[in-house]
Amino acid sequence: MQNRIVTALVAAVLLSMGMARAFGEGVVDAADGRPYGSTPMPASPPTTPQAAEASGRTDTGGTPLPNDQVIPDDLIVQGSACVGLDCVNNESFGFDTLRLKENNTRIKFEDTSASAGFASDDWQLTANDSESGGTNKFSIENITGATVPFTVSGPAPTNSLFIGTTGRIGLRTASPALDLHIQTTDTPAIRLDQTNAGGFTAQTWDVAGNEANFFVRDVTGGSRLPLRIRPGAPTSSVDVAASGNVGMGTASPGSWLEISHSAPASARSTYALRVINTSPDFPAGQSDRFVVDSSGNVTARGNIYQLSSRTSKENFSRNNHKMILAKLEKLEIPSWNYRGSPTDDRHLGPVAEDFHDSFGLGKDGRFVATGDVAGIALLSAQALQAELRERDTRIADLEARLAALESRLTHAAQ
Repeated sequence: MQNRIVTALVAAVLLSMGMARAFGEGVVDAADGRPYGSTPMPASPPTTPQAAEASGRTDTGGTPLPNDQVIPDDLIVQGSACVGLDCVNNESFGFDTLRLKENNTRIKFEDTSASAGFASDDWQLTANDSESGGTNKFSIENITGATVPFTVSGPAPTNSLFIGTTGRIGLRTASPALDLHIQTTDTPAIRLDQTNAGGFTAQTWDVAGNEANFFVRDVTGGSRLPLRIRPGAPTSSVDVAASGNVGMGTASPGSWLEISHSAPASARSTYALRVINTSPDFPAGQSDRFVVDSSGNVTARGNIYQLSSRTSKENFSRNNHKMILAKLEKLEIPSWNYRGSPTDDRHLGPVAEDFHDSFGLGKDGRFVATGDVAGIALLSAQALQAELRERDTRIADLEARLAALESRLTHAAQ
């Protein structure tokens, strides 16, 4: 008897809430396996003013009226719930716990905070546009701010956005390997698109990669590719140090620009630095303007200029022509080839050690400045010119004396 009384009370409560039509102890609804009476009542008529008037409903406003159900306590439903104008009796829920069912499904979060300092924006979960021809989508809307910060389009593929257990984000992948992992079958890319709405010139860049290269694309500038890195490029192909030094082939550049590459001494044809002018103004085969090969040979199709302005120099001193010429006379000037170079690649000139010992020029005995060699040559020419002038003076004096002697001899013979 006590069980029947409890059963009757529970059934009465469910009926008053509009959640059940009948209740029977131990009776099971064959539609979904849930206790009979847990299925919703037939859908209520639409809540337009006309429909409300025709059905006698008065709960279409914001204030609860007699037909509304106000529950001033916790509500616990041990089953599934269907909300919406198209919910039907014996609704088959499957695994659904909460179902919204009608032609405009929305969940709104209306914050009634009124005190200063408390957040009060209203938010809404929206499924699909409501107008004809609208978009299939799921959105999070800021109702107060009239913005839609998040939208998922209906045709979006699986794993369009995936956040893994470590917080890594995958785009089109369920196994992001790094903080952001973009996966696609053809050229994954990131677009940087600046519009002119802020007063700046519109500009669009792409950063992308595929089997051919990693590249930066200037979309606005005709989709040119100003930066490309090919697959297989070695480590530190371009390496910018903390100091700002740039290394090419080295991770520890010791100068503003340092190019490092391992090439045998015999590989003279390996270009370390090459400047090419592709203009058709130059004959075929003469496009190279400046070349430095791996052995240090420098080839320039043009003049090489050294700074030699008086305003850039100080501590001037004159040199003794005859002394320079005497030292040059003693300087050995052999022919030779560089080690590792072919023996027929001959050159002529003094070794740096002898040149430095003879004239004391330059700061390193291993190198000779071309300007110093030219200076010694010019000073030696001046010394020779001085000697020629002295010799010419002596010759002229001797010729004059010889002429005078011949004149005397001639007068004496007469």
